[in-house]
Order: sequence, then C-alpha cells, then structure tokens
Amino acid sequence: MNKGIAFTEEEGNDLVFLDHQQVAIHLVSLADSGNPEDFIALQTKYQEQNCYLVHLWEDVWHSRRYQVLGRIASILGLNKTLHGRKGKILAINQVQADEFLWKHHLQGSAKTKYKFALVIGEEIVAVALFSAARPMKRIAPDYRSYELVRFASQIGFTVTGGFSKLLKHFIHLVKPNDLMSYADRDWSLGNAYASSGFKLVNTTEPLAMWLDLKDYTRKTMPRLPLALSDLLSSLDQRAKQQFLIDHHYLPVFNTGNLKYILYL
Repeated sequence: MNKGIAFTEEEGNDLVFLDHQQVAIHLVSLADSGNPEDFIALQTKYQEQNCYLVHLWEDVWHSRRYQVLGRIASILGLNKTLHGRKGKILAINQVQADEFLWKHHLQGSAKTKYKFALVIGEEIVAVALFSAARPMKRIAPDYRSYELVRFASQIGFTVTGGFSKLLKHFIHLVKPNDLMSYADRDWSLGNAYASSGFKLVNTTEPLAMWLDLKDYTRKTMPRLPLALSDLLSSLDQRAKQQFLIDHHYLPVFNTGNLKYILYL
C-alpha cells in the first residue's frame, strides 16, 4: 500500500484489514487460489460482521494496480467530492470511452451502442456505457430492455449525483422499459444500484476463466484465441486443461455477479 492507508494482517488467512476492521482485502495467490465456494463463504462470513470484504487476485494487482488502489480508496471514503449537478452530459465516441475507462474502471472498457460522459468545465469526470435494445417479447411485443454495461468516475473523486444524472439522461433519450446491470461480487455489494432504485433479481454463478500469463488477460473458454480453440476442439476436458496449462494459461474464476434491474 502506498496511499497512506493503515492496515493490519491476519496471519494464515491471506487477509488484510483496513479502516478499523471494517474493510477486508482477501489476497488471492495464483499459486494456490482455492475455490469459489470458499470465497463466497468467506465474503458472507465477514458481511455478517459488517465487514466489507473484496477478493484481490494477484493478476489483477499486477495488471491494474492503479485502478485497484483507486477502488480501495473509494471504498474507504477517501475520495474528494465533485458535484454532478454542475456538469453537462455529452455523447462520446468509443475511443474516448476506452481512454477514460481503461484508466478509471477496474475492468476496463467495453464496446457498446450508447456512450455518455459527464463533463465539468472541460474535463470528463464520469462515463456510462449502455447496450443496444434487447427485445423481450415474452413480456410484451414492444418491451425493450437495455444494459448499463459500465460506469466509472475519475479515480480519486466521488461525483455526487453523477450516476443518477447519467441514468436519467439515457432514460429520457431512449425510453427503455427496464435497465439491467451487473455488480461484480468480487468487489461490490451493489449499494450504488440499490440506492438508485434498482432491484436485486438474481445472483449469477461463479465464472471459470483462463488467465493468459503473458499479458494477464482473462478469457472464458469460448473467447480464447481462435488458433488455440481449433487445437482444443478434439480434446476431452482433462486434456484441454492440461494443454492450456502447458501453453502458459492458468485456471481462475470470479464469484459471480449480482444482477439488478431498474423497472421503468
């Protein structure tokens, strides 16, 4: 830690405690990661003790350290405050969205149809990305659902009202029937969604992924490079795993997502 954050360690459990034991960082080693069931149980245990626990994987620390420290500082309430009401909302292009989100979001950017920035003065202070419409004919012939794919504010700042201002702009412009989003259970309790009127509707299962040790990118099996996928196609499950390990991949996972929907 190089942000002046005091911490204590719990020997034997790979836990670091911050803010007088109110926040816990579970340090996950690639050499001995464990399993998602134990991770979820650990998180539940500390939530019951009013302790906010996050899982910090070794690869995420190495590849996204600046974003990790920014997220931890935000959880601890160390951010400076900006007032979203002072800002204006602008449509931005994919290049602008990528530049902001790769710097300020733990998971980087994503390709989406709708991209908006909250600007104060001449500076982008927050960005939100939204999907194209997803028809839900099982609900109604003209029912349209959208996804809030990314939201981030500048690292080091909390933009009060910024999240709701961007949501309201999108809702006024597109007029969706509902707006769906996911909170990463490794890092989030979903509080921002709940306070903005979203309803928790589901918890997704942990997701198995493969970590490319050359660049610390995580990929699900269907998103592995095409050349690898072709070589894997004729192998059984055990042989596939060994092949990937031999080619500098490691099995990793997350603890799933909290699925929220804002009904409009």
